[in-house]
Amino acid sequence: MLNFPAFCFRIVISVLFVVKVVVKAKAKTEECKMARRGENIFKRKDGRWEARVIEERGNGERKYRSLYGKSYTEVKAKKEEYYGERNQEAPPTARKFATVSGLSESWLMTVKSTVKEATYTRYYRIVHQYLMPGIGKYALSRLDSGLVNSFKDILLTRGGRRGKGLSAKTVTDIFSVLKAVLFCAAEEGYPVMNVALVKSPRKAKKDIKVIPPESVNRLEEALLSSDDTVSLGILLTLHTGIRNGELCGLRWGDVNFANNTLHIRRTVERIADLDHTHKEKTKVIINEPKTEASRREIPLPLALCSYLRSRRKESGAYLLTGTDKPSEPHTLYVRYERFLRRNGFDGYTFHALRHTFATRGIEAGFDAKSLSEILGHSDVSTTMRCYVHPSVDQKRKQMETLFNPEIRGQKYGM
Repeated sequence: MLNFPAFCFRIVISVLFVVKVVVKAKAKTEECKMARRGENIFKRKDGRWEARVIEERGNGERKYRSLYGKSYTEVKAKKEEYYGERNQEAPPTARKFATVSGLSESWLMTVKSTVKEATYTRYYRIVHQYLMPGIGKYALSRLDSGLVNSFKDILLTRGGRRGKGLSAKTVTDIFSVLKAVLFCAAEEGYPVMNVALVKSPRKAKKDIKVIPPESVNRLEEALLSSDDTVSLGILLTLHTGIRNGELCGLRWGDVNFANNTLHIRRTVERIADLDHTHKEKTKVIINEPKTEASRREIPLPLALCSYLRSRRKESGAYLLTGTDKPSEPHTLYVRYERFLRRNGFDGYTFHALRHTFATRGIEAGFDAKSLSEILGHSDVSTTMRCYVHPSVDQKRKQMETLFNPEIRGQKYGM
């Protein structure tokens, strides 16, 4: 018969043995976590862990200070807490070896709460698709104009898909983010190159093909003879110059039939799904317009407003779909190009409608300020520099207004 006290004693001994084995295994695992070179963390002879940190004093002097812990993990956490979550007080040696990748990630965390989701997604893509693979491994202290210019040349010649070069505009966007990262690093005391030396490539002026007046008339006839919603959207864009995302975001309630005006209140776009909440890698979002100037009220011609009234649906329905779900820009592009091909028009991008409206507006006598506000530009110079494309006939007509035939014509034998 088993002696009960002896049985209990054996149980206690077994439990103590298991606990001892677990503690030893944990200690051995902890010992395997060794500090990286330059981390200044090491295990003392008495079994404790020690981390050396630099304490900078007000008079410019620097002094080493020790932090202690029972494990590597504990003392490392104390060191990170000492220097701050973003290494704002990191010693000069740490700042010297900070990389472009590390500071880019830190910058992304800083701006995430200050910009719209679509803007942050664009920044994230630039950092992870271009900056980090291209120059991410380099320490900020090693960046100079030569390295940056080499990076720019690579982007322009073979930085895109299948070894093709990126456009000057795309590279300019990449360099804008790089400059922002460097500015942020400089403000935090990191050694960085002069940001003024980061030169973006010169953007070649993009020649937008504006639809000539005779083609505009034919296009209007084709649009009016069609009863699908995309034709209605194209017609509205042709006469208001609204952006594609703004058109996708239009509801029938945004048309004020009492005042004959159109309100731009939202925009639709598809962006990368960084949170992976959807099965697809991208998602459609509905945002407010990107700037204060983009939130605007546009007067509508009476004839156009009357036509819209004949096609109107309930106020909550989107204009392009007739339902409570919006269309997205890519779908609009596809349907637009299909319509053009079907009706014998080719070579005009959807954005050409906006440029065509701006050019026709100036030819019709619009003042620059009014046109700029209708287009939703914050600066009149943007309208005049990028969106107005006067024809040779229009230039000739303007030149003739300066030449009074009744006065000057006699001198020239006219």
